[in-house]
Amino acid sequence: MEIKFKVRLSQFVCLLGSVLLLLEAARQISIGLTLTALLLAVGGTMLLVVSLAHELFTLRWFRTLVMLSVALIMSALVLLAPQQHLMWLWGFAVLLLYPRPRWLAPACALIGLVTTWLALAQLGSDWLSLGIGITATLMALGAIGGRRQQQVWMQLERRGRRDSNRAIWSQYQLMRDLPREIARADREDIHIELILLAPVKTGRLANRRLMNTLDSAALPHETRYQLDDGALAVLLVTRGERMASLRRRQLIEHLAMPIRARVQPLNDSDPSALDLKRLSAHLSDEPQPITLLPPLPRKPADADASSDDALSDHGRDTLKPASAADKVAVVPSRGNDH
Repeated sequence: MEIKFKVRLSQFVCLLGSVLLLLEAARQISIGLTLTALLLAVGGTMLLVVSLAHELFTLRWFRTLVMLSVALIMSALVLLAPQQHLMWLWGFAVLLLYPRPRWLAPACALIGLVTTWLALAQLGSDWLSLGIGITATLMALGAIGGRRQQQVWMQLERRGRRDSNRAIWSQYQLMRDLPREIARADREDIHIELILLAPVKTGRLANRRLMNTLDSAALPHETRYQLDDGALAVLLVTRGERMASLRRRQLIEHLAMPIRARVQPLNDSDPSALDLKRLSAHLSDEPQPITLLPPLPRKPADADASSDDALSDHGRDTLKPASAADKVAVVPSRGNDH
């Protein structure tokens, strides 16, 4: 499974823009320290940070902060020196192309229109009407393009792999992998289970630390996933249950941070019965470090002969005995909630 990422080009464009802005800021500072030169330096520095740490731009709060700051910087440049920086008005339309919170689009549009009004008011009503018309048209085209980009962004959230720097796949890819991996494990008579992980101390920094540590701790054949609610999962395939128990403990000890784990056995089970949202709910609140979940409903007897993804008609209520090496808490069967 290979995913092509168009990150390098975006980083290069941001880096080129930051270099141009910083060079222009240095030229103006050499002539005389002005407020416009400082604003150009701040804008260039922000683009430099985005280009060098591009993964930060995937964070909603960081992307919102950068876009709002760029809008205010462009507005200040146009108002302070309209003869030199009037061309920055087209930048407001470009901002509307990026994925953003809903409130940010009208905010950027309002800042752009007010800036255009104040900058062109002294040129007369004809120029003012023409400028506002052009700016409004460009921003309308940017908003239309932004809606299309928003749909593409939502599709990218479902792609197999979200991060080019880590071998961590998405929940969408997990649901595609499960039928094939379960069928292979049953055919080869090997053990397969899904381990759901979450830090005890919730928060963005704890989740990112767990993600980085898990990416380095897991073996190449142990596929890692990030669920839609932020929890992490590992698809563990071993020769037997005892080996899975030992490997599970080694993996959790290598993470070197307080975590909670739920282990879902998958052998001879129906993958369509797996409710990931329910299994990962309140994972950080588990009293025991490791909780062994009951098996999923079995596949129909004729599943291998007919189809690997046949729906299950009945469940199995017996709990899988927990290994003594795990010291886990076995939760009672909650039934089939799906």
